[in-house]
Amino acid sequence: MHPRRKRLGLLVPSTNSAAEPELNRHLPPEVTVHTARMRFTPDGGPAAMLDQYLPHAVADLATLRPDAVLFACTTAGALRGSDYERALMEQIREQTGAPVVSVMAAAIEALRALGARRVGVLTPYPEAGTEQIARALRAAGFEVPVARGLQIPGVATPELTAEELIAFGQEVLAGVEVDAVFLSCTDLFTLDALAQFEAAFGKPVVTSLSAGLAALHHVLDLSPATPAPADAPTPAPAA
Repeated sequence: MHPRRKRLGLLVPSTNSAAEPELNRHLPPEVTVHTARMRFTPDGGPAAMLDQYLPHAVADLATLRPDAVLFACTTAGALRGSDYERALMEQIREQTGAPVVSVMAAAIEALRALGARRVGVLTPYPEAGTEQIARALRAAGFEVPVARGLQIPGVATPELTAEELIAFGQEVLAGVEVDAVFLSCTDLFTLDALAQFEAAFGKPVVTSLSAGLAALHHVLDLSPATPAPADAPTPAPAA
């Protein structure tokens, strides 16, 4: 007899093209991913996304009766501080009836679990977004000796290769003493490259999606998944 499938409600900015395929590939087969998109525009940014578009996305997800929800926008989680983030996740929990994981909070917990004190921050964001992440980490008690973004303009993050991210990280981290590296953004393909990142930087690496995935395994009580072969077709997101 097959175990009952578990439904994951995924909240992402409308521009995100990485979180769905990454989670579909790395979650076990009994978990189905169901996405609600929060419209993200250059003019409104994460604030408008939270205030205007998140409520509609949450209302849609609630009709699914998910087993868990992943709030997969790191900058939105960091935007207004941890108290606001916790209150917002509680509101989503009340509306959906499911436990909620925020990738920003999950990243903080993952870095604490490593015993890290000094964290280097790498992002694809412009300066303002990168500073939001650094500020959130400092508020959580970490030192952030370096935080730098790729200054990518516009809304959608281009598909950066692991090699491009490694070259950027090596440049940023050169000569800087850190205990761990946080690579922020759920719109990056990072899960298959974690070992490459750690070998290149010589430090433990946490990414937005690796932290979210680890938290989901705990919340949903999942056994470790074996990723699908890299050349296998990615399952289509569930409708």
